[in-house]
Amino acid sequence: MTASDQVLLSVTMLRPEEKLLLSALRDQGLTARPLLMEDLAEIVAGHTGPPALALIRNLSHRDAINVSRRLEHAGVTTLNRAATIETCNDKGLQALLFARHGIPHPVTRHAFSFDQVRKTVADLGMPAVVKPVSGSWGRGVGKMTHADCVEAWAAGRESVDATGKQFPVVVQEYIDKPGHDLRVVVVGRTPVVAIQRVSDDWRTNTHLGAEVRRVEVTAVMEKLCGQVVDALGPGFYGVDLVEDRSTGELLVLEVNANPEFARSSARHGVNVAGHLAAYVAETLTASAV
Repeated sequence: MTASDQVLLSVTMLRPEEKLLLSALRDQGLTARPLLMEDLAEIVAGHTGPPALALIRNLSHRDAINVSRRLEHAGVTTLNRAATIETCNDKGLQALLFARHGIPHPVTRHAFSFDQVRKTVADLGMPAVVKPVSGSWGRGVGKMTHADCVEAWAAGRESVDATGKQFPVVVQEYIDKPGHDLRVVVVGRTPVVAIQRVSDDWRTNTHLGAEVRRVEVTAVMEKLCGQVVDALGPGFYGVDLVEDRSTGELLVLEVNANPEFARSSARHGVNVAGHLAAYVAETLTASAV
């Protein structure tokens, strides 16, 4: 294959996920190689033939957007697209998108100051959840159960951000879930696997020790994921759903544009990397027609 047939895998480092993806892409007969940040200059300068597609798997949100934007402006198709990555990396933007498209989502408000956080928590009622707009693995997420929690949160935040440069944050209604949430992995438009993340903690991130259990993709899950794809466009997503224990309703909590899957795949047995590689091959075949 020529350079223009290559698939680039933009990475910070080769984690198990990226190693699986490289192998799966090559199994599809594609030429695939990693792309580090310092390699980007040669691509955008046109010193090498443009790749057919770039999979964006950078750990840093800033780097992921930076790489995808520059590749797109150089005429390279990226998965996911820069605009999609930007939205998925900002919980506030996601909340606005979900509201505009009628996607069921916990009531979420932006707050641009400490006083707005206090007021918004009081307006929504406690418990409420305060989250940074950008972040993964449950970091920086706080459950406000009474006024002292809010003051403790504000005191800690002020100690590292006295001038409020790290605002906005989002304040979200607390959803009482039945000991688990759901992660649905979407490839293109298709939900390929759903897992429960089970934990005694109110945060059910696998990085915080949640247990993974495979469940069937229900019609409701498929509908919600379809609404997400309609809003964001086809791509590779981890769609997080949460069930309201009091009503049984499923809500879209957030969407991850760079989902990890290696550890969970070892448990549930679905070859996520293979599904994604097959989708890339189908996309390239369709674009060549």
